[in-house]
Amino acid sequence: MHSLRKDNMLARFLFNRFDFVIRILYCKLRCYRLFDYLVPDLYSSNFASLNSYFNIISGALNEKGFRLENKSVLEIGPGNSYINAYNFLHAGARTVILVDKFPRYTDSDRQRSYIKNEIEFFKSRSNAGEFPYIDQETGMLNPDYITFIAGDLRSIVFENNVDFIYSIAVLHHVQNLEEYIHRMSEILNPGGMMYHVVDLKDKFHSFGSPFLFYKYSDFVWERLCTDRAVTYTNRVRYRDYVDMFERCGFELVWEKTLSYEVPKFGINKKFAGRSDLSIGDAHFLLRKR
Repeated sequence: MHSLRKDNMLARFLFNRFDFVIRILYCKLRCYRLFDYLVPDLYSSNFASLNSYFNIISGALNEKGFRLENKSVLEIGPGNSYINAYNFLHAGARTVILVDKFPRYTDSDRQRSYIKNEIEFFKSRSNAGEFPYIDQETGMLNPDYITFIAGDLRSIVFENNVDFIYSIAVLHHVQNLEEYIHRMSEILNPGGMMYHVVDLKDKFHSFGSPFLFYKYSDFVWERLCTDRAVTYTNRVRYRDYVDMFERCGFELVWEKTLSYEVPKFGINKKFAGRSDLSIGDAHFLLRKR
């Protein structure tokens, strides 16, 4: 079993005893400053972390004989980071489309600084010379290479289908997940592939309890313990993902999973008896049939 880090003992103590109250404080009352103090990296991400996934994804694609040269790529849920769009273009992709239902990009000095730092980080690791993908001063994307679309994947009309789709830590935040997977099948070319990194743990796992959300019924979870505007978590399990992919016309060609210890507490009947409860992280590489 993979073990979680055991830092910030105060946060662990409070959460494991008062998690229901803490979830309401965070999701419904939005007491963010309290969490910034207890767990400053909760829900944070950075381009260095996102960048690390590219080698994993490209390695799996190479192993299965899928070449990125001249391919069209779609990323779901990039947030405010373009790091992997740069990576795929640098590896030979023709274009990258970024789709985000809740884009976090804002035209601010802070965001422009983030973009510049991200570009410098990318250049230092890729040995990239010319950088035509984005205007480094204004942050404006070059539409010849990268297109950003703010919207719901299910309702977006694409001019052309794409060859490859990927997401990093996004699908577990999606409601009506099977509709999204079906839509991915519709916009992916025959024989196209997609790669998804999915975090199957409780989003408060920084507190050391990866599966504490198993104790809640759907009613309590959906109404009281999560919020679409904050950080919705669908609690879909590993086996459900595999079944949805297959129903939507995908073949699972490669996967990697990490398991964690499931604490001994009362599990809601929704999850009781399942054999996949310990799986907390999953990478799926799929091919459209």
